[in-house]
Amino acid sequence: MQEPDKIDNGAGGRRPNPASGGWRDVAEPWAEIVALRGQEAVRENINRAVQLWRVTIRYRDGITPKNRLVWGAIVMDIISAAPNDAGDGLVMTCESGANGK
Repeated sequence: MQEPDKIDNGAGGRRPNPASGGWRDVAEPWAEIVALRGQEAVRENINRAVQLWRVTIRYRDGITPKNRLVWGAIVMDIISAAPNDAGDGLVMTCESGANGK
């Protein structure tokens, strides 16, 4: 699990940290990862294969669509995150391939 890694840009704003590629690791939780479906998406007039995933981890605070998951070579953007019915897990809908990765 990663979060954005930003540094001051010298003009009062923030920019991605080039030393870390703009992301830093925050946790390595065990997860159940299930592929939901694949589809072709057109982003910037380029066809890309997009895969949706359901990822379930033990519940933890602070996980939002600003975070992302990395599973081997697959980078997943978090679309939504909500507690499961029992309240002890966090179920995330994620997407890979939309950003070209």
